[in-house]
Amino acid sequence: MAKRIALLTVIFIVIGLSGSVVMALPPMGPPRALVGQDRWAIDVGVSHSKMDLEAYGEAREDPDGAGWLPKTYAKHKIEDLTSNTLLGRLSFGAYDTVDVFVCLGLSDAQDDMTEDLATGGDGNKYTGLECSHGLAYGVGARATFWQEGNIVWGGLFQILWQNPSDGDVDLAPIDGDPAKLSGDVELDIQEIQVAVGPTITFDGFSVYGGPFLHFVTGDLDIDASGIDSFAAVNRVELSQDIREESEFGGFIGAQGEVDKNTSWFAEVQLTGDAWGIGIGGMRKF
Repeated sequence: MAKRIALLTVIFIVIGLSGSVVMALPPMGPPRALVGQDRWAIDVGVSHSKMDLEAYGEAREDPDGAGWLPKTYAKHKIEDLTSNTLLGRLSFGAYDTVDVFVCLGLSDAQDDMTEDLATGGDGNKYTGLECSHGLAYGVGARATFWQEGNIVWGGLFQILWQNPSDGDVDLAPIDGDPAKLSGDVELDIQEIQVAVGPTITFDGFSVYGGPFLHFVTGDLDIDASGIDSFAAVNRVELSQDIREESEFGGFIGAQGEVDKNTSWFAEVQLTGDAWGIGIGGMRKF
């Protein structure tokens, strides 16, 4: 038993650290096996979240249509990226103590973005960065480690890829400058959540929570043209990598039974640079 617990713990840690990735902090549910061996379950959850990200990478400009200047390195601060996610999961009980699942759903993204100049201070500020609902999909597992009375200790991991549909962006005027830089934006996000903790069960009701690791990586591409904040007429292209500023947080939630095969849950997730709330329901069959 101790070897199996140790092995599962190592698997969670390796999966969590093998990728540097929940833009949307999707709902997780209780960190324990829920389905039962050889049974299936469907659950649907919705979440709303905000987080701070950083984007690093190449930038280039074409001033006055005279041709592209050499590429430069640029850094941008993405503050309060707001995302809404609708996610369905199909789960299978591989064992009484292990569930595996696949996810499919939709996610969107809205935010402002500010250039962080190497010399200090802020450069161009993009507003209205908005991507409508696009495909989200992923895989994951839940496991029960051990049980003591009405307390079940377990863990969960899920990997989610989110591709909000292509959107648009505008450049905000600074101090009355006639900035009118606008264009297209493409955003791709990979997200990993790794959670462990107890689930305390009462009569038809349980509470759960604990620490979790949250990693976000992705790609941000912007192609915009017009008048920038320095009154120059040009075209700007950004091709940058995204990462989250905070990787550790905590979560707490509640689960209730409607009948022996149907349940609901609600939870809150917090990290140093992000927060999210989610609700969902599950049906076993």
